[in-house]
Amino acid sequence: MPILAFTADYSDSASRLERAAKASHGLEFSPDPLRPDLLPGSVLPFLRRDIPVRFHTRYFGWEMGHADRHEAEKALQVHLETIKKMHGLGEPVVTVHTGLGPAVPIRESHIRDNLSKLVEFAGKKGITVCLENLRLGHGSDPYKILEWAKASGAMITMDTGHARGCSMVRDNLITPADMVDLFGSSLYEVHVYGREDHLGHHPIKDIAPLQEMLTRLLQTDCKWWTIELQDLHLATSSRSILERFLGRNVTGTSLDYAPGKPAEQDPEHYERL
Repeated sequence: MPILAFTADYSDSASRLERAAKASHGLEFSPDPLRPDLLPGSVLPFLRRDIPVRFHTRYFGWEMGHADRHEAEKALQVHLETIKKMHGLGEPVVTVHTGLGPAVPIRESHIRDNLSKLVEFAGKKGITVCLENLRLGHGSDPYKILEWAKASGAMITMDTGHARGCSMVRDNLITPADMVDLFGSSLYEVHVYGREDHLGHHPIKDIAPLQEMLTRLLQTDCKWWTIELQDLHLATSSRSILERFLGRNVTGTSLDYAPGKPAEQDPEHYERL
């Protein structure tokens, strides 16, 4: 059964992070792209409580597929620095994007080349890179996401809200449930919540619109679902609905969720950081 993780961001207040630590079964953390050196201090409080942590580079303004080669290279370097600081912290998994800036011109060859470089660099450190599907822009095409992932060796993080709201689903060219089948064995992580629109992410209030998609997800090897809601009250209520859907309470602590961790994570590793 999947772990049901919460989300946190480098800009969160200390009180929000503390509340998240008390409520989390797992955490997906978004670092500061300009201060990767702050990453260990941000996640160690979770790791010391045996809360598994993954990473999420929501790096607006740092597009690895930028049409300007110089800008694309700068974005790649920002992501590489994050990988360096991730190494030895939490679970060796990071979700990345192309298309967070809809107005940014892109070149597909830059997407493929830089994503491949990132995957190769991360792979040498035992870290898995996942490419996320988006709701709008070039990153919303699930076939392109799969193509770029296959070409680079990346895995895929499927965002259910993005899937439900993308143009190909709205135009009845594919269903979110069929998207699960499309991504298949490349699927490594899920972002789950009710839906997304121009106002942002909305909590789960009714499992019915998600049920077929989630049922197919349960048939995959993907065992990490991040409830991507900033409001912890809404995240907790959405988790309760998901737990009822799953048919049992999902504790998902590191004691029963251990997909593989870096060798550096011996019992004294975090104390040395």
